[in-house]
Amino acid sequence: MAGLSIREVAKKLGKSVSTVHGWEAEDGRGPRNMEDLVSMCQLYGITTDWYLEGREPVLREPVYDYCPHTEVIVASLGKMDIQRREAVAQLVSTMVVK
Repeated sequence: MAGLSIREVAKKLGKSVSTVHGWEAEDGRGPRNMEDLVSMCQLYGITTDWYLEGREPVLREPVYDYCPHTEVIVASLGKMDIQRREAVAQLVSTMVVK
């Protein structure tokens, strides 16, 4: 990450230096769970779609246009445990054009 050392990134993400170094290696290693992947992408200012597939997400139609409760839903995601967030992420991924 421009401007941050691996040590600084590790500290911000609560990970070991060797873990973050592995994520930045070019041999295909990366975060092994959704929570780490999302945290890393947020820190780097990129989407998970860009990290995983090299593209921005493409939705069939904007989901938020149909849901007046978007802010409540997003706030609720932050309170969920990792298993529930992964289940929601899997559900939402079915709404993305492949």
